Amino acid sequence: MNYSRIPGLLGVYKLQGGKFTKVEGEGINVDVEKLTNIVMENMRIGEEEAGKIGLGSLQGFAMILDDTGFAYINGVLVVVDAVKTNWDLVIKTLEGIMYEKS
Repeated sequence: MNYSRIPGLLGVYKLQGGKFTKVEGEGINVDVEKLTNIVMENMRIGEEEAGKIGLGSLQGFAMILDDTGFAYINGVLVVVDAVKTNWDLVIKTLEGIMYEKS
């Protein structure tokens, strides 16, 4: 997957063995265990809410915290500078991941 085309890319993490491992980029200064817990909690809540409103299974989510953007799908977390990025490219890259794994 070509993540380098995403402007403002800070890092790409893959969920392996129950925690995130950085696979590309400089990354961010964060406790990886806390990051994993936050993402998994958001997925759990999202799955519950999606079920309540009849959306089926949740594939992923995106969120912005301060100036940092997080987009997660199928075990891949893309972290970007939320101001400098092109969210269209982030979404298209994640769509490629989704189709790659299906």
